[in-house]
Amino acid sequence: MSVLRLSPRHAPAYRLDMSPLTPDRIAGQTLAAIRRIRLVYGGETIRVADLFAVSGRAGGHIRIEQGSGKLSGVGQGMQSGRIEIAGNAGDSVGRGMAGGSIQVPGNAGAWAGSGLGAGRPGDRFGMRGGLLNIGGRAGDRAGDRMRRGIIIIRGRAGDYCASRIHAGTVIVMGRAGSYPAAGMRRGSLILAKKPARLSATFKSCGDLKMEFLRLLFTQLANMGDDLASFRQQRPTARRFSGDLALGGKGEILILGHY
Repeated sequence: MSVLRLSPRHAPAYRLDMSPLTPDRIAGQTLAAIRRIRLVYGGETIRVADLFAVSGRAGGHIRIEQGSGKLSGVGQGMQSGRIEIAGNAGDSVGRGMAGGSIQVPGNAGAWAGSGLGAGRPGDRFGMRGGLLNIGGRAGDRAGDRMRRGIIIIRGRAGDYCASRIHAGTVIVMGRAGSYPAAGMRRGSLILAKKPARLSATFKSCGDLKMEFLRLLFTQLANMGDDLASFRQQRPTARRFSGDLALGGKGEILILGHY
């Protein structure tokens, strides 16, 4: 797959809206045309070429060579393809994303994957497909209103992780904040560590050995070197069913010792 590389000329001083730059939107465009695309930067609009050196070819894979917390809306509305960010990302990574994958080896801002991994206020649903892989921390409500897909957070997660989730899987390898999966209807939240606080509307089902975890961890480990550590995870977890206030068809799985 051809790679389009965006190399920042300097660190952005203001919030930069990266939403026009998704693999499906720029597919087949020349480098000259991509350099002319305008982005909202602070209170004005600028050309891509004003902030980035652009190289390679638009062919389904975008790599941002240096991340920043100022880069917002990365992958917004993305339908297919792959985006890699070498470092951190700002707020609302993957808003409205329906397919493809985004890899953030650093930290992500608040509302990670809004409209993908977390619906914004007024949105009926969040993530509806795809893979969001965050190597660092995620803010509050990652996975809110999720419908399908997988979110992997290899660092810490904020409060209300996977809140109001309808389906799909959220995995947090660091410690999650308070009240994960509050309002959950279905789906799975997999936590490597006990969260700060667990809602009273989740019921312990005891410690279980679950074959689907073995299959899931094997699949994830085969997706890339950064996920190879999943091979070491054991398929045992303490299962909590919930949210009992909404039918109790979802689950929180806490790996290892509770």
